[in-house]
Amino acid sequence: MNSTPFIGAAPTAAEDSLWSIADVERETGLGKDTLRVWEKRYGFPVPLRDALGERAYPNDQLTRLRLIKRLLDANHRPGKVVALPLDALQAHLDKLVLTSPPDAAPSHDAAALALDPIWVTWLAQDKTHLIKQTLQQHILRNGLAHVVDKLVAPLCAMVGVAWMRGEISVYQEHLFTELLQSVLREAIAAVDAAAQGQRQSPRVLLTTTPGEMHGLGLMMAECHFALESCDRFVLGTSTPISDIVQAVRQLHIDVLALSFSAYASRKDVVDNLQLLREQMPPEVKIWAGGAAANNHSRALPTGVVLMRKAVDVSIQVQAWRDQNAPAQTPD
Repeated sequence: MNSTPFIGAAPTAAEDSLWSIADVERETGLGKDTLRVWEKRYGFPVPLRDALGERAYPNDQLTRLRLIKRLLDANHRPGKVVALPLDALQAHLDKLVLTSPPDAAPSHDAAALALDPIWVTWLAQDKTHLIKQTLQQHILRNGLAHVVDKLVAPLCAMVGVAWMRGEISVYQEHLFTELLQSVLREAIAAVDAAAQGQRQSPRVLLTTTPGEMHGLGLMMAECHFALESCDRFVLGTSTPISDIVQAVRQLHIDVLALSFSAYASRKDVVDNLQLLREQMPPEVKIWAGGAAANNHSRALPTGVVLMRKAVDVSIQVQAWRDQNAPAQTPD
């Protein structure tokens, strides 16, 4: 935390502690460039200056920025929330909490299990080993597809609401995300091992476009591609368009699978998909999923197939195989 003397009006009691822009970035997850742009565009934040002329943020502004980050994670637009006072921001968060799915009693059914408050209790108490064990047991009991389709999405939503309520911290939410991805990776590896390395067409490339750093939706899709024994190539997140096009051509890809989280703008989704459609061979299919792809479904370029939920992957794979099955010659 920055304790360098500041220039400007003397701080109030709420401003006894000042935070550098690097501190604020670390504490909120909001980038330095974003903070500077908001300062000019929306008039907030309004940092003080330390003796070296560097930005220094009081506690009350850090509190507002934390709430703003939570609202952005819930798909609010910066222009609608950045300039709001603290009480208005809190009112928006309270509304989100009230409209979130209600808690449910413990159950072995995946949909109900995802709403069991024990998950948040374990996370808040740093008992992540119990979360991992329960997820693994549920995969063994009901299968990977069932868990991906019925448990993962509502569970993530519940953890997000718990974070907005302040029931868990940022690091605990990050731990949950990494743990969930780790469990899914292990499950994918088990599926591949059971198939003894025998993979079939289509050849699928999985990635996200530049700036899209959220890979959970991509991993959920990969689970279904693995269950269909598809030949898969995973590039991870935020791959430049030119590199995606090159990989598609050199790896002889049949299907490009992309995921767009709720953080992606309409421009990010539509422009990147349009560029890819124009630069790739027409026979290569583009399948797009995720919250942003669903939100902007009407604007998707012609030829892009929308995956509204993870299970749609299996449906589309079967349709692709039926369409590309070799013609049988008569006896």
